[in-house]
Amino acid sequence: MTFSKPKIFIPKEKNAAGILKPSVAKGKYWYVKYSYRNPKTGKMEKFKEKAGINRHKTVTMRKMAIRNLRIAVEQFLALGYSPFEYRKVDLADKKEWTTEEALENAITEKHKVWSASTININKFPINVFIRYLKKHNLYQNDIKTITKRHVILFLNNLGKDKGKPVNATTRNTYRKTISSLFNQMVADDIIDKNFVEGIPKLASKPKKNIPFRKKEMETIKEHLLEHDPYLYFFIKFVMYGFFRPVEVCRIKIKDINIDRNTISVQSKTEDATANTVFLTKQLKETIAEMDLHKFDTEYHLFSSKLEPSNWLVEDTVKRTYFGRRFAKVKKALNFDENYGIYSFRHTAAIDIFTTYKEQGLTDLEAKHKMLPITRHKTVDSLNKYLRDIGASLPEDYSDDYSLDF
Repeated sequence: MTFSKPKIFIPKEKNAAGILKPSVAKGKYWYVKYSYRNPKTGKMEKFKEKAGINRHKTVTMRKMAIRNLRIAVEQFLALGYSPFEYRKVDLADKKEWTTEEALENAITEKHKVWSASTININKFPINVFIRYLKKHNLYQNDIKTITKRHVILFLNNLGKDKGKPVNATTRNTYRKTISSLFNQMVADDIIDKNFVEGIPKLASKPKKNIPFRKKEMETIKEHLLEHDPYLYFFIKFVMYGFFRPVEVCRIKIKDINIDRNTISVQSKTEDATANTVFLTKQLKETIAEMDLHKFDTEYHLFSSKLEPSNWLVEDTVKRTYFGRRFAKVKKALNFDENYGIYSFRHTAAIDIFTTYKEQGLTDLEAKHKMLPITRHKTVDSLNKYLRDIGASLPEDYSDDYSLDF
């Protein structure tokens, strides 16, 4: 073994109640630790990486930073980085970059702005691309020798070596990730142009979760109340708060303000911004049933412990956990892969849009009223969403035909 798996070290102190809590006090340094085998002595030696994470003043920010650092260290070690061979180079004077150096630099810079979940998602396609470059003896070549044709061949042959060519959506994901790294190289003046942007996307039609019918909703509710009441609470937040499942996973008890009837949540597209959502009476009733006063306000509202807890795993892990719980429900009730937790959000959108129309609002008036509820940025984006889920349909035009066939 050349190196050990990097681990996170978080210093702790006892609070007033005598409970150990993560500390950001002066002198309490957080770091990522790992061991690497000394090529001369053959012995494992310990190393620490801080990379500025201790400049963050809050536990929340420092936890986010140290998780990103651990992922970065692990990735660099996997790419062949050795603390015994590393030499600082004045990048301002560097004229030539190998593909390895350029990619490592781009990955480091992107990790500063990518969220932890984005880093985790992009990790696999980046590693697959690096393996391709190594296999074709391109990894140590000058980055400027990598051409558009090289990337096209890589994308065209994804999965073919295993007899399982990837679909258009997966291919487009790889293209997007690689293009992001090449954009960084352009920004750092390592290459002149990002030719990956010129590679066309393949037409793809991602599967949309189908909304449920009212009878199906009644069946699911009955099943959840009997077999998984915790998942029932989770789904109510998706329905009545118009949250995405991953957003529900991010909610902490402290984000709920009963006095103002609001919940603040980190959105999907604005990772640094909290969205404020109105607390409907249905959600207030749900919150009252959860007895939140018994738990620390820093706890996540939902966790794998089936109660509020300090759930420190990646967002994708959290989302998958609840997705798998609902997969058992689908299997028990014979729903296919076209249905998911998102289906409840779509069902709620159709229901509220229909209600507004029945109240006499015009199509446009109903959509304007829905904007702050669904949190779409524009009427156009909401209109597309409603069309996709089958909510925005024309009025009955049967009598407008002059044909009699």
